Amino acid sequence: MILAVPRIWIAELRISARTAEKIVTAHGIGVEELREAVVNVRGLEFVWHEHPERGHRAIVKAFIRQRKVLVVLYPADGPLGDCWNLGSAYFI
Repeated sequence: MILAVPRIWIAELRISARTAEKIVTAHGIGVEELREAVVNVRGLEFVWHEHPERGHRAIVKAFIRQRKVLVVLYPADGPLGDCWNLGSAYFI
């Protein structure tokens, strides 16, 4: 039996000023390069994760500068369910 790997579509990525500052200064990831890695990119693999304090979120695997990045996303209000708020992003 072949198991399908879950995929996610991100049409809109909302990034607060605070989160943008964190990923740039603490993780060395630019906001625009993050957007290029995940927005309107087909086939992004992800898993759902239930955080005890922050709730339901998606952990997405992407690549920036040929390095694997984990991107933490929270569902945002959007008409098609493809709008997300950035929680964090970091190289692994």
